Amino acid sequence: MESLNRRAVLRGAAGAALPLPFLNLMQSRAADQDSPPPMRFLTLFKPNGVHPPSWNISGGAEHDFRMSPLMQPFSKHREDLLILDNMGDFGFSSHANSTRRFLSGHHQNTRTASIDQLIADHIRGDTPHRSLELTTEGLFPNQIGCSYISYDQQGAPIPRESDPQLVFDRLFRSPLNDPGQRQSMRSLLDRVGEDARTLQRRAGREDRETLDQYLSVVRDTEKRLQTLQSRGAVINPRELVRPERPANLNEQVETMIDLICLALWTDSTRCATYMLGNSNSRMIFDFLGIKKQHHYLSHFFRNFSRENLDSLLKISLWHMQKFDYLLTRLKSFSNQHGTLLDHTLVLYGSGMGHSDNHTVTRIPIVLAGGRGLIRTGRYVRYSENQPLCRLHLSLLHKFGIESDSYAQNSTPLAGLDASDYAAWQDQAFASWIREEGGKLVVRGRLRMSDNLDEAKLFYVDVDGAESVLVEVSFNDFHHFNVAYHCGTAVTLTGTGPTGERKITKIESLESLFGHRPGDAPG
Repeated sequence: MESLNRRAVLRGAAGAALPLPFLNLMQSRAADQDSPPPMRFLTLFKPNGVHPPSWNISGGAEHDFRMSPLMQPFSKHREDLLILDNMGDFGFSSHANSTRRFLSGHHQNTRTASIDQLIADHIRGDTPHRSLELTTEGLFPNQIGCSYISYDQQGAPIPRESDPQLVFDRLFRSPLNDPGQRQSMRSLLDRVGEDARTLQRRAGREDRETLDQYLSVVRDTEKRLQTLQSRGAVINPRELVRPERPANLNEQVETMIDLICLALWTDSTRCATYMLGNSNSRMIFDFLGIKKQHHYLSHFFRNFSRENLDSLLKISLWHMQKFDYLLTRLKSFSNQHGTLLDHTLVLYGSGMGHSDNHTVTRIPIVLAGGRGLIRTGRYVRYSENQPLCRLHLSLLHKFGIESDSYAQNSTPLAGLDASDYAAWQDQAFASWIREEGGKLVVRGRLRMSDNLDEAKLFYVDVDGAESVLVEVSFNDFHHFNVAYHCGTAVTLTGTGPTGERKITKIESLESLFGHRPGDAPG
C-alpha cells in the first residue's frame, strides 16, 4: 500500500510549506491503524475570577448535577467535561500569585517549570514546535507576574505571542519570508496548490474528505487574518478617545483558537497555553457595550451597582463562550480514531474564585477531552479544599511523567478517572441565634446572596428561623475574608440595628469545619 511520511508537507513556490493532518496514507502498515494518536495538552486561562453565585454549582452529585448559569454557554459539552469543585485553599492572594499558581501549583514555586512545559518536553516527539504560549493582552508592567502562566525550567516567564498573523506565519509559512512583505505574499494555498492536487489524486475517499476540510479551514483562517489586518489599517487615530477600545477582540480570540486547533490537528505542536487576558486584565469590552475595565468591574463588592455586575457577568459569559468555541472546534476535527478533543486534554479555569476578594477557594477548574486519561460527564466536589498542586501532580502522572512531588506536594489528586475520592457532604451541626451583651451571635451556614441586586449581601441560614442578614463595609468584608467562609458553617459575632436580624459590623468570624484563611498550604 502506498504510504506517506507523517511529517510530509505540501510545498509550493517561495518556500511555502503547509503541514498536513493525519491521513490514512500515512499508515505504512495495517497494524499502524490500531496505534492511538498522541495526546495533546491545552490550557485556556480566564482572568479576574468569577462572581461565585453565578459560577458555583449548588447541590448536585457526581453524575446528577445542574450546570450553573455561567456554565450554560458550554453546557452542550457536558459529557466531555470533568468539573472540579473545592479546588484551591489559600484564603486570598494577589493577582500575580494566583497566576503563578495556575500552572505552577503554588505561588512560591518560582524555580521550576510550570506543568505545561514539563508536559511539552515529554510529549513533543518530532513536532516542529515544542509548545505555543499565547495571549490576547500585552504586558502589565506594574505587576509583571500577572502576564504569565508558563515558566521555563529555571522558573522564568516564557514570552507570549498575541498576533494571530505572526503565529500563522510561524506555523504555516516559511521562516525565510520577510514578515514585512506579508501584504504582497500570495495565499499559502495558492502556492501549494499543485502539490495538494497531486496528493488528492493519490488519496482515498476518506483522506480526500479530510484534505478538503483541512484546506477549507486554512483558507478560512487566511481570510479572517486578512480581514483583521484590513480593519486594523483603517483606524483613524483622531477618532480614538481614552480609554482606547480593543479592536476586533472577539475575532482575534476566535482566530487564535482556530490556529491552536490547526497546530494540534497537523501535529505542529502538542502543547499550547492561551491567556484570554492578564490575571488582572484591564481590557475594555466595548464590542459588548461595556465601557469600563474588566478589572474594575471584577471588584463588584467595592464597586457595586447592578449595571457593573451585569457588565461583569456579560464578560464572564463571553469567556465561557470562547471555551465553548474551542471545544466545538476541537470536536469538528476527526478521523477513525475519534475527534481532536478526544486526544486533547484541555484545562480551563482561573487563578482565583471570588473576583473582588481574590479568594483562592472554589477556583473555577474544568477539564475536557483527554479520552483514556480522565473520566468525563462528571461533577466532582471534594470534601475538603484541594491545593492546585495536587491536580498538577496528577496531570503529570497522566502524561506519563514519573514525579514523586510537585510544588511542595507529594499527594496526587484523586477522582480524575474514577470515583475514588471523598465527596462533599453537609456536616451536621446545631444552628442558633442569641444576643450577648448587645451583640448578635449566630451559628449557621454562611452564603452569598444569589439575588444579583444583593451582590454585596451575605446571609447566615439558621434552621427554623429567619436568616441573619450580613451587610458590612469593604473593610470587614476583606479583613475577615467573608467570601472564603461561604458555603460552610460559621459562628459570627457582630453588631447591627437594634431589634433586627442584621449585622453591619463584624467582631469575629470562625469556621466550624476546615481551615482558617491563611492556614492552608496554597
